[in-house]
Amino acid sequence: MADCKEFLEAMGNKIHKTIDKKGRLYFEVNNDDLHEVVKFLFHKMGCRLSTATATEMYHGIEVLYHFSHDATGQYYCPRVVMTNLQKPVMNSITPIIRGAEWIEREMAEFWGIEFIGHPRPERLLSKDHPQGLDKPLRFRRMS
Repeated sequence: MADCKEFLEAMGNKIHKTIDKKGRLYFEVNNDDLHEVVKFLFHKMGCRLSTATATEMYHGIEVLYHFSHDATGQYYCPRVVMTNLQKPVMNSITPIIRGAEWIEREMAEFWGIEFIGHPRPERLLSKDHPQGLDKPLRFRRMS
């Protein structure tokens, strides 16, 4: 079982812009490195995916995953930033962690993110909404 220091050493240049707070390690991951980092957290360290969040920032849309290492209480939070607001695209972690399916579908639906490799990219919550919602949580809707 790896601790925070061992995780940082193992991931090396795969993670950037770390913020270490009590019980949480936030870090940025390039989309191309996301699968390797998630596999390490999930398979090697035994972390579980707690949730994920999406936020529109001035510089793009970010997705932040929250992985809990229950044995230590430490959270590992990889962040992927997509700077193309008109077509935010990133890799899905669902092929690695099946439990990410619904949260990624929600983020796709409400933020307009395309998750490459997601097994079921159809709408989840607003599928039959009478107003035909399209990316309702975006500041600058691109629809």
